[in-house]
This record gives sequence, structure tokens and C-alpha cells, in this order.
Amino acid sequence: MKNNFRLAIALSLTFMLTFCTMFSNNASAQINVGGLPMSSMTELNDVFSIVTMPGIDTQRLIEEDRENEQIPGTPFRYGYNFDVNYNLSNSGTWETLSDGSRVWRLAVRSADAVSINLAFKDFYMPKGATFFVYNLGKNTIYGAFTELNNTEDGYFATTPTYGSTTVLEYYEPVYSKDQGRITLHKVTHAYKDIFGYNSVLEEPCNININCPIGSPWVEQKRANTRITFSQGAGSFLCSGSLMNTTLGDRQPYYLYAEHCATDNYSTIVFYFNYENPTCIGTLGSLAQTMTGATMKAANFDTDFRLVLLNQQVPAAYNAYFNGWDRSNTQPVNQTAIHHPGGAVKKISVDNQPANTVTGFGGRLTNGFWLVVWDEGMTEGGSSGCPIYDQNKRVIGQNLGGTPANCNNPQSVQKYFGKLSSSWAHGGSAGNQLKDWLDPNNTGALTVDGIDDITGIAPITNFTSNTQVLPITGGTVDFFDMSTNGPTSWSWSFPGATPSTSNQRNPGAISYTATGNYTVSLTTTNAFGSNLKTVVAYIKVQGVPLSTFNLLSPPSLSRIVVSSNDPTTAAFTWGVSNPSPTVKYSFKIKKVGTVPEDMLVSDNSGLATEINIRKSFLDSLAARYGTAGDSVMCAWRVTAFNGADSITTNSFIITIKRDVVGINQISSVLPEKFSLYNNYPNPFNPSTNIKFDIIKNDRVLLVVYNMLGEKVATLVDQNLTPGSYNVDFNASSLSSGMYFYRLETQDFSETKRMALIK
Repeated sequence: MKNNFRLAIALSLTFMLTFCTMFSNNASAQINVGGLPMSSMTELNDVFSIVTMPGIDTQRLIEEDRENEQIPGTPFRYGYNFDVNYNLSNSGTWETLSDGSRVWRLAVRSADAVSINLAFKDFYMPKGATFFVYNLGKNTIYGAFTELNNTEDGYFATTPTYGSTTVLEYYEPVYSKDQGRITLHKVTHAYKDIFGYNSVLEEPCNININCPIGSPWVEQKRANTRITFSQGAGSFLCSGSLMNTTLGDRQPYYLYAEHCATDNYSTIVFYFNYENPTCIGTLGSLAQTMTGATMKAANFDTDFRLVLLNQQVPAAYNAYFNGWDRSNTQPVNQTAIHHPGGAVKKISVDNQPANTVTGFGGRLTNGFWLVVWDEGMTEGGSSGCPIYDQNKRVIGQNLGGTPANCNNPQSVQKYFGKLSSSWAHGGSAGNQLKDWLDPNNTGALTVDGIDDITGIAPITNFTSNTQVLPITGGTVDFFDMSTNGPTSWSWSFPGATPSTSNQRNPGAISYTATGNYTVSLTTTNAFGSNLKTVVAYIKVQGVPLSTFNLLSPPSLSRIVVSSNDPTTAAFTWGVSNPSPTVKYSFKIKKVGTVPEDMLVSDNSGLATEINIRKSFLDSLAARYGTAGDSVMCAWRVTAFNGADSITTNSFIITIKRDVVGINQISSVLPEKFSLYNNYPNPFNPSTNIKFDIIKNDRVLLVVYNMLGEKVATLVDQNLTPGSYNVDFNASSLSSGMYFYRLETQDFSETKRMALIK
């Protein structure tokens, strides 16, 4: 189903940039050159198409997962997949810019999703085109994806974006008109938080890799990644690692578990260096990813799977290729590095020698190591992770075992398929390791790990967040895209301030005068240097607009609002010249709130006024202010004419709530503190909440959504003993389950209510 959806997106944005190096068009990786989407640099319409996924039964999926967790050798499921078919022709909204170039946008919504990730099956970027994926608040932006992401099979996948709505944005220059292809064929609704967006509930015995116990493993940890992949209607995650060969040729062979099979190896995503830099943190960077691999060998009997990534690992990822031991020698001790439950990278240690056992599920006799962890724990999501011996060589990969139990870790048994058993058990290249890890048939029993060092000079390349500035000038951020691991950088910006830089990614380079400007970059490593110069790379041009002023409501004024007031408040401003086609963008936000904006709305054309319902302003005050009190806001206007923009200074106003919903219905002393069920329930859009207070106290009554985010404060004041009721209007909220919580110094209680629209 496709609907028009008004996106409240501010032009002041934070963004995430990911830097990868440049490879052949035969690659299949998320080569993310950075920058901003056109919607963040040019004023576009705030109305475009949205497609909504059908609802899912999250509770049923979670119950299924609980049952599956008891079955060894089952991958960790985190998302539900929708098969779709949306492309540039049958969906989305096109908008033509003043120079004839075009922008296509499509929003994808899946209600209550923690995050959304996408897979494409006919993906082609022509020269000069860019593609971005971002969430509504634009606090997560992936891109620009360019022609560097074109593959022979046309498959492409993206890293998940936080939230229930994801926006796709494609920019196409005039000279590439109608050449691009984008076909979205799979939408993954993540019903579990595997990216640390919220509080990550981890087993207490899990240990971050960057705790002191992990310090001896600073090289090996760089070989280990998390992977996400699809099987049928589900999306799953496992762990695995890069493996060295007897050639030491740094071919990106990747070892993990056979039971972590995927429907399409072209869309599997590898997350490098997904770890927290501290011992206790739960968040990690999603900046370093790759997409796509080719299956080489797999065997159920020892539960191994070996794939070859579709391109070399970017030098910026600082990868390591694990050594291995196929001798079947009993280790003195063993260590695992992994991603349990999708968490940031963890470490587990068993100080006792592993025993040889038969794998469960009918797998190979004496083909597995049995491990009982002394420190740390492997669990769902750890499947496929390597197990190392005391020499830091891989001797197997994780099949699974009995469920994790931090209260009694000695009762938990974990099984790892032996690398020695996987070496030649299959009898052919498609089901054994020897043909791939020892391609020249040396017969070596052991191989040490190596760093990803190529031994050649850099190939210089760069990009920037913009190449065109208005006549008044501005600043430019530059980003290094060089390959082969440069270690130093020398930039030259003639005519700019500063004119040189030794930073890898210099920002805020200032240009103040009209003209064309050359940019040069020299990159260097231990093996040589390389220079790239682009003449007229930066262009300063445009048509200036005149300043204008805000008119009413005047600064420091007060607007009294209520939830049932249908009248409007008029916000007016002056005219910016000379353009007869000027567009105005109006913004109002809570003072001090960055970057969260209360309201952003375009007022296209010559109109210099926007009217906002006082009931809507009341809902904003209820969300950002205190019940019965007020919220201080700032409002301003930006004028656009397609080439230049100018923004007014802000007016400060106070939105005062005329709260009539809090009523004391009895002054008789109640027997006890009480919070009653709201009525009606379910409700639309209003309901009444009753509570009893037995002494003078500070009373807090707050409404939360399912993510634990506060959406309304109904009471925050001192109350005398008695019975009270409060009217709650949820007209500004979406349908779903909500919680209301009453708190005093001596009492707290939470109840649930359902909003159905």
C-alpha cells in the first residue's frame, strides 16, 4: 500500500560517514563514499511516497525463538523478511531540480520495527548518481553509494537503520537520466535490538573484547566479524573470521558454521570491528561493513562453511587473517571471540584442555572439541566463531551446545567442529578445507596469521560533501578515499582557508569568493606516494537573497494553548528578494533541544504566514514541557530560491498550557496509594486516569511507549491527599501499546493501555 507521508525532517542534521576504498566493478560491497543526500543540501518538497509493510506477530516470533534456542545448531533470528518489488518506475516520488537533475525518494515503514535493513536485486548506479539510505531523523545516514557498488549479479544490501521508517533517496544528474536501476526486493523488520540502539540486555558473564582479558588478542580480534543473512522469511546473525592460506596471499576466505546458511550469498553483510572501545560499553560502530560472498565449501558432519568475500577487505578496516592448526593436537587452553546475541565483540576463555567428542545431531564421531568456559560465555549469535589454541591459531568453529547459564557455567557444554576433521573429511573441494586453505598442496600442519598489508603504494582518491557553493561562499568537508593503506596525507586548497591540511579528512575548508578552485591530495605509505589533482573541483556561484525579519508572534511573547482548542496561532514574517519563486521553511523547536525539532514545515511559494492549531501546540508542550506548566521554544524561517538560502535569527516564545485535565475528585483521605485502570481502554484519542494520594507529596504521572521512551508528562507537581483524575489526549501519537506510571516518594506503579486509531 502506498500513501503520501509528510516527513518532519530538519535541515540541520547529524550524519554518519563510512569510508571504504575503491575496487573493481566486479565487487559487491557497501562502498560508502560519505557525504550528504541532496535533501540535506537543497530544499525539496516535504511530501513524498511511503510504502507500509503488513503487521507481524512479534510475540509469536519471540516464542518460536525461545523454543529454537533449546535446539543446538540453530542460528539466532532477529528479523522478519517481507518480499517486495519496488523500483524507480512503480513507486516513490520524483522531483526535478533547477539544473534538470532529478531526485527520487521512497519511505519504507514497518510498524514497531527496532530497525530496518534492505536488499536489492537489480541495482545499478550510473556515473555521477548517488544513493542514500537514512532514518527519519537522519541521525543515521548510509551513503553515498555510487557506481562503485555495481555488481555483475545486480545484488546489493544495506546496513540496518534505526527506527520503523527508512527513506531511500536516489540522485541522478542530467547526463545520466533514466540510466539508473534500483529494485528493492526484501525488507527486513528487526523485532530484536541487535545493534545496541537501546539498552542491550546481555548475559552478565559476557566479557567485552577490550577488557584486560582481551589484551593479548589485539591482532586476532580484527579477523572476527558478525554477519547478518536471510533464510526464507527470517533474518539471522552468526559469527565467523577471516582465514590465512599457505600462500599468504590475503584472499578473503571466511570460516563460519554450516548451519548459518543463507538464501543469497550476494546479500550477506559482514560487520568488521563491531566492538566497544571500553570494557563495559554496549555500543559499537557500524561503519565498516562488506556485502556479498561466494560459497566455496561446506560440510554438515563438522558444521563448517567457507566462503570467499567478493572483494578484498578495504585497507581502512585493518583486517587480520587468522592462522590455523589442523594437526588435531589437544590444546592446552582455548579462547573464542564472538558476537553473542548480536552484541559487540566478546571473548570467552577455557583454561582446561578441550576434549574430543562426537557432535550432536548425527555429526561426525570424534569430530568436535568440547569446551566448558571458565570466563565468558558463547550463546545464540556466537555460532560459527573461531576457537583458538594457546598459540592463537584456529582449531575449529562453533556449532553450539547447551543453553548459556551464567549462574552455573560449569553445566554449559559447547561444541566446536574440529578444523582437523574439516580438512579432508569431505573428499572434494566443495566439502573440505584443504583445497582452499592449502591451494598449493604443501601439506602444512600449521599456518600463522598475517596482517592485511599489501606492500604497494597508495592510489589517491577523494570526495567532498559538496562541490558547489552559493555566491556568498561557505565551507566544504573533504574525505580521503585512497586505497592501499596510506599513512599520511597532504592536501592543497589554493584560494581557501586553510590552504593546506595534513588531516586525513579535513573539514570546514572555507571559500569566500566566486570562482573555480583546484584541489590536490598526496597520500603516502611505506611503499611510496601518489598525487591526485582536480582542476575546478570546487565552484562558488549562486544568486544571493536579501535578509528578512520575523514579525509575529513577537519575541518573548506567550501563546496560551489547550488540548481542545481548535483555533490557530499565526506565525508571520517578511519577504526575501529578489526571487519571485522563493520558498520558506518554518521551524519551531524546544530551546536547547539538539537535534530534535518539534516541527518543521515548508510553506512553498510567496506566502509569508503559517497557521498552527493551538491543540497541536498543546501536544508539543505536553511532550516537551511539564503538565500545567510551559515550554520555551524558538522559531525561525529559512528562505530558498534554488541557488541560495538565508535564515532569520530566532524569536523566543513561550507555549503555556492551559491544563484543565487534572481534577481533584475527592479530598477524603484514601486508605492507600493507588493507580487505577484507565477508562476507556482501548481508547481513541482520549482516556481518563484515576489515582489516590495519601499524603502531601511530589507526584509524577508519565506515559511511555513500548521502547521505554517518555511521550507525555501528565502530572509533575505537589498534591494534597485525595483522589484525582487526569484526562490524557493521545491525538498526536500513533496506535500501539503504552504504559503509564505513577511515582511518589513512597509509591510507584505502572499500568498498560492501548491506543487504537
